[in-house]
Amino acid sequence: MSIADELQILKFKPGQRIISQGEHSDKAYMILSGKVRVFMEDGTKIVELATLGEDEIFGESAIFSGEAYGANVEAVEETELYVITKDSLNEMLKSTDPIIRALIRMLIARLNATNEALLKSETREFIDVALI
Repeated sequence: MSIADELQILKFKPGQRIISQGEHSDKAYMILSGKVRVFMEDGTKIVELATLGEDEIFGESAIFSGEAYGANVEAVEETELYVITKDSLNEMLKSTDPIIRALIRMLIARLNATNEALLKSETREFIDVALI
């Protein structure tokens, strides 16, 4: 029996918010079916980051790093998700090579920095246009 067999499954309707930017991170999700949109907000500015589908995971960087969620995620269509808790993630990582664990941490840190830079860049461009 794998750890995935023990994970909770949640269902979301189109437009339903799954996680909110800045919210305490305690779960990640793997998409079993459906699609979600990942986006960041800064005031009235919205920056689309991704549309994810079956077998893709989101929220992992926040629970891996212990930081708040860095983006919002909403269902685009009827969506079923595995719920990955910090404990279940840690259990899966125990059997992973330490070099792979270090690589994952490094990639997550770089991704977070890139997402933050993107939000600042998009916001700056929006402000520049609004001032013209």
